[in-house]
Amino acid sequence: MRRAEDAPALSAADVSERISAIVGHEEFLFYRVAQTDDLDWVLGAPDDGYEMFCTACGQRFWEKRDRKHTAKHYSHCPKCFAKVTASRWRDRARMEAIQFAFHTWTRGEGTEIWFRSFQVSMNRDFENADKYDIFEYCRVCFREGGALKWTRSRNWFEGVKPWQPVKTVCFKRWHGSYGVTRDDSWDGVTEETVQGSCLQYAPGEAVQLLDDPIAFYALFCKYPAVEYVWKMGFARLFHDRECGGGAEFNRVVNLRAKRPDKLFPRLDKADLQLLRERRDLHLRAIEEYIKLKQAGASTNRNKLAEWAAQLAGWSDDFWRLPERCGTDARGLLRYCDKQAGRRNVRLGNVLQELRDYLDQLDRLGVNGGDRMPHNLHEAHARLSERERRIKSRKLNMPFRIRRHLLRWMCWKHNGMFIRPVDSADELTREGEQQQNCVAGYAKRHAEGKTIILLLRRCSEPCKSWHTVEIDPESLTCRQCYAARNTQRTPEAAAFMEAYLEHLRRVRLRNRKKERRAA
Repeated sequence: MRRAEDAPALSAADVSERISAIVGHEEFLFYRVAQTDDLDWVLGAPDDGYEMFCTACGQRFWEKRDRKHTAKHYSHCPKCFAKVTASRWRDRARMEAIQFAFHTWTRGEGTEIWFRSFQVSMNRDFENADKYDIFEYCRVCFREGGALKWTRSRNWFEGVKPWQPVKTVCFKRWHGSYGVTRDDSWDGVTEETVQGSCLQYAPGEAVQLLDDPIAFYALFCKYPAVEYVWKMGFARLFHDRECGGGAEFNRVVNLRAKRPDKLFPRLDKADLQLLRERRDLHLRAIEEYIKLKQAGASTNRNKLAEWAAQLAGWSDDFWRLPERCGTDARGLLRYCDKQAGRRNVRLGNVLQELRDYLDQLDRLGVNGGDRMPHNLHEAHARLSERERRIKSRKLNMPFRIRRHLLRWMCWKHNGMFIRPVDSADELTREGEQQQNCVAGYAKRHAEGKTIILLLRRCSEPCKSWHTVEIDPESLTCRQCYAARNTQRTPEAAAFMEAYLEHLRRVRLRNRKKERRAA
């Protein structure tokens, strides 16, 4: 049984050499006037120069001071000519911000290949230590029949913890404190490393195409048939698999197959040719294609592929609808395709409308209703209107009573008129036309806690203009707004002043009548 300690030896110097050859990051040129003074260049040494250290080449040297070109203006190292950022000697903590994860490959015993991950940060104590602080946190051993993985961590209290085996083999990133994930730098695998190994025939482009190439290579070692699926032009299926489509992948692809023609057990050669050309069809669409083919939805493969692409993008399960409609998948798809062509919409839109229509039939208790009407859109609109009326019936009764009690508030003046709202439906339409929240006042108006009035022009009695709210106790105007809650027009303002005066006179007259009657 392999252990993490069986990995081939790889020293910190070798890792640092690989990092320097591959990774490009910010380098620094630290300077100070004298070793005993790190405060100000004015208090410099007698020989008037800078002590410098370059992190790119690791050289420590003395540079003569140029008053016209001070050390802070250096953009390249005077020794190695590498591009650097000049910084004071006391600002060495800036190096700690350079952190990244480095991943490299090493050849093991026999056909084994090891994948190793390191946490790398620049060492601020560069005078007495190496350039990088390197800590190996993950090891993966690829071998015939699968892969093994180990991880470890370290902290200030317990130090470096021992290697622990991990069952799920996948790419492990460096997640630091507060959820910060460091960048990843890869050391490319050479032909020498993979020659004669278990990954000799593995596709190298998987590192660029997949988010988790380590899980793919582990699958490659466990199932050799992965190579055939990739070379057949279905690399996108592995990307779908790592994005949460593992169950669909197992239902579509049989990696345990001994022959390439058995990899896709429910698809023939013509199907595979079509699916290879249709790169927009991913795992879920291919699974829908297989179901449609088995259900005999159509003999036209292109039609099946088009339906499968649209069914895969629909959020609900299509296969529940045929039973609710009393037909099979073939008849339902032909019906929906005809409805989609009539309205020039996508199949998914028709399926959504059909599902809503069936739900309405069930809610309304319509027994024996037409489950597949000739014009689905019109039938859905009729049922929606019927359902809306039933829902608003309870609320409309108080509205009718209020309309009768408030008929004395109707008034016409200077080409304008005002009247109470007629029903809850009218209040909803008023809110839609005015683009405001007046529909939310329906319950308060029905209970008599407020009075909603509609102000219109006599020349355009059906066109929404202003919406008015009146306090039922004081008969004062709480709100009077035009469309989108904008200020009322001067014409409407003058009308409201006259209207409120009219209401006060009517109330005073009514009270006098009540006294006389008493």
